[in-house]
Amino acid sequence: MIEGFSVSRALLVLAAGTMVAGAPRPVTAEAGACHDLVGTYLTKNFAKGESGENFTSRSLIALSGSGQASFTDSGEGGEKGFGPFTDGRGSWRCIEPNKVHAVTLDFTTPTAEAPEAEIGRLDFDLAYDAASKTIKGTATLSLVPLGSDPLKPGRESGRQFAIAGERVEAP
Repeated sequence: MIEGFSVSRALLVLAAGTMVAGAPRPVTAEAGACHDLVGTYLTKNFAKGESGENFTSRSLIALSGSGQASFTDSGEGGEKGFGPFTDGRGSWRCIEPNKVHAVTLDFTTPTAEAPEAEIGRLDFDLAYDAASKTIKGTATLSLVPLGSDPLKPGRESGRQFAIAGERVEAP
């Protein structure tokens, strides 16, 4: 052991680094066509066909310059038709200037009504308006059993909702 660092921990870190090194890396947005999108947005989420003040929840979506995405929603404690769920983490890629596709994964929390945990997958298609520093687009939620692969192609489509938000900036 080297100052609190065990050999097994070192091997785990080395293995994780090898897996990442062998995997294709997302192109960073730092100097790309989606550079302006990098940031955190406070959003309103709308049921299909709704807009204005008829939103179902609020959320924070963060897009990093290294291609990571995170999603936190005000409805995580559960709401009508949906049980509690965790924050989402994933990645995003630039599709064309100021347009991105992002995927986040989260987990449902078992309840008496739904005793089996599931994996939630959100697919976002977002466009950025540089003048107003806002995003607008759609998100599609798909749920799969905990033992399933949410990244497997050919998933059934899920529930779609509209999302619109503004960038969070420090004054």
